[in-house]
Amino acid sequence: MNKIKILKIIIGILSILVLIGGAFWAFMLFFGGRALRGITIVIEEFVAQSSVLMLALCIAVTLLLMKLLASRRVDHPKQYYAIILIGLTISGLNAASLLATPYSIINANQEFDDAFGLNWENSIPSDIRNYFLPTPYFFSSHFLSIPEREFTVEKDILFYNGENITLYFDVYTPVKPASQLPGNGSIIINLHPGAWMSGGKGTWNMISTSKYLAGQGYVVFDIEYGLINWFEYGAEAPDTPEYVMGNFTIEDQVRHIGIFTNRCASEFAATYGGNLDSVYYMGRSAGAHLAGVGGLGYNYDFHNTTFNPNMTVKGIIPLYPPSAAPELLLKENKTENPDLYNAYDLVHLADNQDPPVLIFQGTSDGQVWIEEVEELEENLEVKGVDCCLLKFPFAGHANDFVLSTNIGQVWMYYLERFLYLTQNIS
Repeated sequence: MNKIKILKIIIGILSILVLIGGAFWAFMLFFGGRALRGITIVIEEFVAQSSVLMLALCIAVTLLLMKLLASRRVDHPKQYYAIILIGLTISGLNAASLLATPYSIINANQEFDDAFGLNWENSIPSDIRNYFLPTPYFFSSHFLSIPEREFTVEKDILFYNGENITLYFDVYTPVKPASQLPGNGSIIINLHPGAWMSGGKGTWNMISTSKYLAGQGYVVFDIEYGLINWFEYGAEAPDTPEYVMGNFTIEDQVRHIGIFTNRCASEFAATYGGNLDSVYYMGRSAGAHLAGVGGLGYNYDFHNTTFNPNMTVKGIIPLYPPSAAPELLLKENKTENPDLYNAYDLVHLADNQDPPVLIFQGTSDGQVWIEEVEELEENLEVKGVDCCLLKFPFAGHANDFVLSTNIGQVWMYYLERFLYLTQNIS
């Protein structure tokens, strides 16, 4: 066997392995980690964001196999065309997320029409729109990046030392005067994911979003809170800092966030040019639940001494949010203390005095199921809360990591508009 033939065999095997990987990627696109669980819960977080790359790979190896097997087309046509059909089918399935982008845009427009009226786009001045993404999705930007204006970042600023833990925050601020930008110094309190027991500020809290919003004139506080050291979860985030771990419950975590709001109102807002009359809670996964408690619970009697009263909450931005705290992570369960459980149930906290809510959710999320989030949106609206649910078909958990993808671009297009539209709502 000559070297050329050996090389062709190796290339053919590698091509088939790529197609097998593409088939698995396609399965994850449609079903996420919901079906298989285990490690697939983590893998799903990367699938939709990389599906265009997998599509390109599958098309490339299919064409390569067509070339390698060209001599078999006459003698073994069924084998030849079967392999080509399989390759094209796998490629097509990996295009599902990209092809669903128009649906995501149409759905988002409908949600905004319902929440802000049919003329919401025209209510944004043209000089403000110049700072925004011009369209929900540019294919060319998928492989490059979306524009980012100048910002500054200060890291590891201490705001709490006690209970054998230390808590820090990073703050992202605009270089240009905030009054000349869409954000106008509005404060965003950004809460990281990690199932209440892992994770942290920085990389795992999607710093690309914090940077982008700081360039738009927002003051983004990416903060830590005490993590639960007695609870283990299969999708634990790596590099979780030990200095935030303790014998905590979710009540303690919300209390830590409340401590930050008090320090922010008394000190940090003035230091970094933040506007206390325009505050947003943003969070992901467990952080989304905590953001919901902060944004919906500020006027709830149970939490009336937790959050600083001198902040005006203008909006809540939960990404892939659990609607309630797991009972085992509270000091008492629902049966023992229903009032305690209700104080961490987002629907129970909601009332018609609460600010608007913008939710990000993938339909293939295996950790927070789309049906649960759709029910959350429906129940919030019944309670009188204006709520926009942006649904991303075939996206899993944490699929906002890369802003240049079709998912990231659509999300940022509507997020920046939501933030501007809600600033002047009384």
